[in-house]
Formats: sequence, C-alpha cells, structure tokens
Amino acid sequence: MPNEKTVRPSSLESERAFLGCMMLDAEAARLGCGLVCAEDFYYPVNRMVFEAAEAVRKTGAAVDAVTLWAEMERQGTAEQAGFETLAQIAGSISTSVNLRHYAEEIKRLAYFRRCICACGEMMQAAYRQDSGEIGRVIAGIQGDGYGAAEVKTLADATGEYIAELNEIRMSGKTIVGIPTGFRDLDFMLGGLRDGDLNILAARPSMGKSALALDIARNAQRTLSGRERVAFFSLEMPAKALGGRGYSSEYNVENDCFSVGTNDESWLRTLAEIEKNSADFESGSGRMILNDAGGMTPDRIRAACHGYRTQGFRLRLVVVDYLQLIRCKAENRTREIGVISRELKQLAKDFRCPVLALSQLTRDCEKRPDKRPILSDLRDSGDIEQDADVVMLLYREEYYFPDTERQDVAEVNIAKQRNGPTGVVELAWLPRCTTFRSLEKTGFRPTNEKLPTWPQ
Repeated sequence: MPNEKTVRPSSLESERAFLGCMMLDAEAARLGCGLVCAEDFYYPVNRMVFEAAEAVRKTGAAVDAVTLWAEMERQGTAEQAGFETLAQIAGSISTSVNLRHYAEEIKRLAYFRRCICACGEMMQAAYRQDSGEIGRVIAGIQGDGYGAAEVKTLADATGEYIAELNEIRMSGKTIVGIPTGFRDLDFMLGGLRDGDLNILAARPSMGKSALALDIARNAQRTLSGRERVAFFSLEMPAKALGGRGYSSEYNVENDCFSVGTNDESWLRTLAEIEKNSADFESGSGRMILNDAGGMTPDRIRAACHGYRTQGFRLRLVVVDYLQLIRCKAENRTREIGVISRELKQLAKDFRCPVLALSQLTRDCEKRPDKRPILSDLRDSGDIEQDADVVMLLYREEYYFPDTERQDVAEVNIAKQRNGPTGVVELAWLPRCTTFRSLEKTGFRPTNEKLPTWPQ
C-alpha cells in the first residue's frame, strides 16, 4: 500500500523556503509571484500565505510577516494559519538566491500530482470506454509541464524567430511552412505554418474538397520517413477520395472510373493504373484517410494521438468539413465556436497546421457581386476569430456561365495573422476535379493580380 508521500508528491520544506525567499526582499516577492501559482502549493496553509503575498504585492507594500498577517486577517485565513507559522517561514531562510530552485521543485511536484489526477480520470474514461475523453486527458498531460519557472522574454522569442527564418533561408527554402503546391498561394502564405488553423470556405460545388485534397497531395510529396498527412473526410468516403486523388494526380478524367464505360476503355484505365502504381504509391503513401462517421473534436484528437502512438509524425491535418463535426453545446452557434477552438488547440498541441473546410451562408448569392466575404462564414463568428488564415474560394462561372473567366478560380486570402491578404488565381480542371497553378496549364488571369511584398 503506497504511503501518502508516494500518492501525493510534495515538499513542505521547498514550499516554506520559497515563501521565506519572497519575504526577504521586494525583488524576490515580485519574481516569485510570476514563477508559481497558488494551485502549485500542496499544503493549504502555504497556499493561503502565497495568496496573501500576491495581494500585498499588488498594493505596493513590502511582503513580510506583519503585512501578510494583516492581509490574511482581511481574507479570513489568519487563524487557520497562525502567526507562529508566518514567523517560522520568515526565519527559515537567510538568502533569496535559491528562489528559482525552490520554484522549480514546487512546479515539478505539482505536475506529478496533476498526473496522478489525470490517471484517475483516464481510468474512469476507460471504464466508460470513452476514447475521446482518454485522448483529451492524454493531450492535457502532454501539453502540461513544470517549466513555468523558465522566463522567456520578448527578446528571447524574437531571437528564436529570426534564427528560424535565417536557417530556412540558408537551406534554400522559400517558404516557412508546409507547401500547398500552388506557387502564388505559397508566396502569399509562406506555406501552412505549424500551429495555425487555416479555414478554406466556399459555397457548395465550388471545389473546396478538391482543393483541400490537392493541397494534402502536394504537401505529402515533401514529407519523408514517418511524417504523414491526416485527412478526416466527414462527407466523402475514402474510396471516393482515392478515385479523385488518382484523377487529379495524373489528369485522368473522372469518366474513366464510371461503370458505364465500355470494356476496352476500362482495360486501358487498368493498364494505366498498373503502370503508375509504383509512382502513385511513392507519392501518395503518406496520407492517412479517416472517413469515420460521427466525428467529434475529441474523436479527431484521439485519432491523431493514435497515429502518433504508431510512430507517425503528423505534419498536416485536414478536416472536411467543420460543420459536420458534432459536440454538445447550448446552441449551434456555441457548438461551432467550441469546434473551431478545439481545432485551433489541436494545431498547437500537435505543432502542425490544421486545414479545416467550412460552409458559407447564402448571403453572398443575394449580392450582385457573388464573391464571398468574411461575414459569410456560416454559423459562428468564432471561426473568423480563431482562424489564423481564412481563404474564400470562388469561381465566377458557377453563377455566370457566359463569363470570359472560364475555369479560373479565385482564392481570396481574407484574413492572415502573419502575412498579407489578397487574391490568388488558380486554374480549375472540372473533368479531373482538380486545381493547378495557372503557369502550369497555360492559363492566364484576365486581370493580373500577382501578390507583391513591400520593398
């Protein structure tokens, strides 16, 4: 039978020594309040003393036994702690030089106590056979730690960012994130960046699923080893994606896969597939397709954890599409808001970009200019708020069949936290249900709108 110390890791000496350091000088008190939080203390009396110290410091007064006692009397915790305890803490230490060391020990032990609680939650979830909850708890543990005592300044973060950019430039790369495979889009976005939530929104039949699949296919070509793209298809079955993927890869018309084709055409198609099989496998073997129904944010997270436990490193997660994900909330608007925040957190936790497709309202169809705008995002303004990048897909010929801009699609980068906004034009190949960069097809935009960076 484990003893209490084993079940609940703690150190009375470290907690009291830390509080003693804070009572020695004003700088230690200021720094101490930023190194730990009240929940990190295991012993209730020590927690009360720390909460009083935080309150005293906010008033600008010195943190000592007298001011702490007065504050604890105001908070109603003085009698429970006792003035003798404060005197013992004040006299327990003679220098504040080891403040950070004590803080590190307090944070470390608090972390292991949280792990114990998390294991209990996982056990209960396992009894309920709730895989989504298990994934959430695992994500919480993996995102947790006791390194909060390490202070990173804005200067530190800037230095790391410049070093990363310099490394990319020295390597000869021209983009920061995972490439989409479309020259102008990559130029504007710098690729899909780790930790970013990217939204691709359009009205039905604009080709958003096709563009997402094209981006996923292009991204996987840049991967190596155990790196993978995870594609969650909530609308289209995996076998349909397989057919589309092959058609778009080799510019094969979709009619080739129709059961109505004659035997000779089908035999030619089979021969072409056999000839291309090795090349297709090498280029498309790094995309994991998941077409399970009833997806929730927790189930998507659990699936991603499952891929990681199999040794795969996810470099891009695609979700088609956001409004088909379900979660419990008071109303639809709140539900979509929760989903968008969960997808953003997924991107941060797995340190990879998430590309989520989204529907648009019919509002754009009521305007003379049918091009969508940010306010057309369906169900919730939280999508726009949580997203790092919002791309709006539009094809003019869908509404105006006689337009001169046949087979030209516009991708309006309507929001980008870390870069410019603007319109990128792509070529649309309807017979193959795929997009291409304009320069690869011989197409030329009617109005040249190539993005430019400030000089």
